[in-house]
Amino acid sequence: MISRMTSLVFILIITVITVVDSGLVDFSSYSGFVAPISMYTIFFLIIFVAYVVISSMLLNSCFKIIPSYEVKITFIGVRYFRGTVVATQFLIIGIMLIIALQMLLLNEYSLVLLRVETYLTHISAAVLISFLTFLLLGWLITKRSYAIMLYSISFLLVAFSIMVALIYLEVYLSNVPRTEIRWYPLISYITNLNPTSAFVTEPLSNVFDILTLASFLAMWIATAALLKEYQRRFGKFRFFFLMSLPLIYYIYPFQSYFGDVIFSTIQSSPVLISTFYILIFSATRQVGALLFSLALWTASSLVFETRVRQSLLISAVGMSALFSSVELSAVKYHTYPPFGLVTEAFLPLGACLLSIGIYASARKVSQDALLRREFYKSASSQLALLKAIGVSQMEREFQDRIKSVKDYVSTVENVQEESLSEENVKEILREVLSELYSSEPEKDQQQ
Repeated sequence: MISRMTSLVFILIITVITVVDSGLVDFSSYSGFVAPISMYTIFFLIIFVAYVVISSMLLNSCFKIIPSYEVKITFIGVRYFRGTVVATQFLIIGIMLIIALQMLLLNEYSLVLLRVETYLTHISAAVLISFLTFLLLGWLITKRSYAIMLYSISFLLVAFSIMVALIYLEVYLSNVPRTEIRWYPLISYITNLNPTSAFVTEPLSNVFDILTLASFLAMWIATAALLKEYQRRFGKFRFFFLMSLPLIYYIYPFQSYFGDVIFSTIQSSPVLISTFYILIFSATRQVGALLFSLALWTASSLVFETRVRQSLLISAVGMSALFSSVELSAVKYHTYPPFGLVTEAFLPLGACLLSIGIYASARKVSQDALLRREFYKSASSQLALLKAIGVSQMEREFQDRIKSVKDYVSTVENVQEESLSEENVKEILREVLSELYSSEPEKDQQQ
């Protein structure tokens, strides 16, 4: 089972892999650094093996928290959901393995496989995030919560940005004149990009930037609200200063849209300044992902129930993997080896971990009355999201049961529909919830 320490190790490893894998091409092209082909190939094989090990361990821990007999996730049962995720993961790893074998045996790889992998990772990630957004919106309709609303907005924008990224990459890859990719110095892949493709993709790049920035802001606000309890430890000024650093770091590269303030500096020393700029700002998404995962990771220390704690840790790793890999991947350069491919592979993995982790948390909280009472006694801001989704899930399950009873009664006896109308059920339910969770701790003990 995953622990707080192992989850933190997973988060840090994913962060390092995605930063290096997605930024290596830009760094090599701007710095002029050229390593032997064997070094690049060995590095790609290392991060590929690391991805296989990490994804296998995380999915194994993930599926342990949701037994196959549990109720459905969105429209499909857990068993079919698990089978779909596992099959998709096998396909992703299988395609990457074939590419690795082609490089080792033929000193080339197929561009078709690269395109298929891009479609598979982006579409599966978008579908999983859409499922998660559907769950959150359902909980939001049941119970109004700013945390649920901000998470819903952020994930919805992430789903759109993933599809925009897919179109962006497909435009580039569909215009590559050759179908077999061989070794050339990394800088040659960038300089030989089709200018027509670059012209077509510029509007897509702008749309992607807008979507990811809006998603980042929504998630940043939600995270700041969930971590507001730390104002007491650090003080308001320190807290907002520390919270603002990742936001400023993420937003700064967008200053090129409003007039590049470092343009004159780059002109005076293009290689040095450009290389320094790439090194400094190549991890903007990953730093934000670390911050977002922190809210879920710290919340796990406040939960005594093992399964909920496991779910939160899985969600924290998923948050890091997803937001670290939502980008216009270096796959567009179709380099040899295909840098950016492993970063792409983390997209569906992060979406899967988040979907199952958040759902499992809500499911368990909705079933455990003692756990809900402990949450409502606690003033910890990190538990606000769990409180909201847990009670929302409980209310939805209660309504489903009432509906089932209503349907059964109406078939057995000729009961007037007005006596069990939807409005009456909701009114009764609100009264029950109000009595349970607005009561004082002493009343809870008496019950």
